[in-house]
Amino acid sequence: MMTNRLLLGAVGGLCLATIACGTKTDFDGEIARDILQAGPIKLDVEQVTLTTAQLQCVAQSELWDAPAEVSQGRTAARLTDKGRELNFTDDPVIEPSFHQPYAQVRGAFLMQMDDPSSVRDGEEKGTKVVDAKVGIKIPHACFPNPLPLMGVKRGNFREDTPPSFLFRLTGDGWHFEKLMH
Repeated sequence: MMTNRLLLGAVGGLCLATIACGTKTDFDGEIARDILQAGPIKLDVEQVTLTTAQLQCVAQSELWDAPAEVSQGRTAARLTDKGRELNFTDDPVIEPSFHQPYAQVRGAFLMQMDDPSSVRDGEEKGTKVVDAKVGIKIPHACFPNPLPLMGVKRGNFREDTPPSFLFRLTGDGWHFEKLMH
């Protein structure tokens, strides 16, 4: 009788340990953060916000020219080859509909993810969608902090919308699949 209780207790303990350790199918914001921060993530024509100080610093570093008004209420800074080497792909812009200047990037970037605002099931089985504030790291003195990546809402980039990331479960665990728009 005592042996049965010990055996039952051992089995119960193993079950609890297995649940506590999680399985390959478990997914949460911590797993998303670990995946996104594990190495460079390829981005294709995404937008990041800049501070005015960064815009001025970069103009002094000749990554782009000083900002100049190009139309009523719209200011742009012409991108230089040095800026393109850091994977900026279009002239940085200041316009009334945004609180901060923004620029377009393309390439592989290291990321820093803050706490996700939501983790939900994706449309397809075995997928998860994570909305989170994420910044990309640019290896230049003008960018000591990661540049916030803009999300898309109703087909437009928005500085107040976190980007959405799609993750897929495969035979060897969870993997980042794409940035959703």
